[in-house]
Amino acid sequence: MLIKIINADDMGISPGVNRAIAVGFDQGILNSTSLMMNVAYTSQAVKLLRVRPGLAVGIHLNLTNQRNQKPLANVKEIPLLVDKKGCLKHGFLGLLFLSMVCPKAFIQQAEKEMRAQIDRAFFLNLRPVHLDSHRHVHMIPGLFRLTQRLAQEYGIARVRIVNESFWKTLSKTHQWRCLIDGGFIKWMILKGFSIFNRVSSDTYFYSILHTTRLFGTAVRDVKVPLQYKRVEIGLHPSDTNTDACAFEAAFFDYLLDRSDRQKEWETVLDKNFPKRISY
Repeated sequence: MLIKIINADDMGISPGVNRAIAVGFDQGILNSTSLMMNVAYTSQAVKLLRVRPGLAVGIHLNLTNQRNQKPLANVKEIPLLVDKKGCLKHGFLGLLFLSMVCPKAFIQQAEKEMRAQIDRAFFLNLRPVHLDSHRHVHMIPGLFRLTQRLAQEYGIARVRIVNESFWKTLSKTHQWRCLIDGGFIKWMILKGFSIFNRVSSDTYFYSILHTTRLFGTAVRDVKVPLQYKRVEIGLHPSDTNTDACAFEAAFFDYLLDRSDRQKEWETVLDKNFPKRISY
C-alpha cells in the first residue's frame, strides 16, 4: 500500500504559516511538517506542535539569507556563512560556490550550524523524523553527505531526496508554466545533484516543478512511480490574511504574501486530495 506523506515546509517563518499548518492538521489532511529552527516564529510553532503530537515533524535546515536572519551557532565559528552583522548572507548559489572553492572549511562551518539547529530541536523535546532544507540546499554535493551523516548520527529516519519525474508530473498536470518560471531549471539542478550524489530513496518527492502552486490541476491526479513505497507531497501553505495583519518586512522576502500559498492551504484542507494520489 502506498504511504502518503502530506508535508508542509517552512513552519516557524510566520504566524500565517504556523496557523495554516495547525489548521491543516486539525481540519485537513496534513500529517507532517518541516520546522525551521532559527526563524522569528519558531517558538510559536513549537507550542503548536506540543499540543499536536500526531503531527510528524522534521527539521527544515536553514543556511540561507533572509532579512536579518541569524544563525544558532556562534557567528565567530562560521565566518563563511555570515556578514559583519552576524546574519546569514548567502542564497543557494552562494552556498554552491563555497562548496566548490573552499569545500573543507565550508562543510566544517555548515556542520556547526546544522548541528546547532538539530540540537535545538532535541533540546525542545522534539523528535524529528526527517531532514530537509530551506531552498533544498542540502542537495548540494558535500552538504548532502553531511546531512546523511547527521541523520544517521542523530537517529533521524529519512533525508529528503529530490527524485520527481518530469514526465509523470507534466503528463498529468499539463502545466507547462514551469518551463519559463524557473521550476524546470530548479528541477534540473536538484535532479542532477541527486544523480551526482548517487542516492536513492523509497520515498517519491512531488513538489519541485510546481513549487507553491500545488492546487488545481497540479493536484488533480498525482501518479507515483511503482518502485516507491511512500510519496511526500511538499506544500508551502499559509494564511496570508494572518500575515497581512501581523505585517513584517521579512514576510516579503519569504514571498508569504503570495496568493498561491493561500491556495495551497486549501489543498491541505481538501480531504479528497489523498484519494487522487496513486500508482
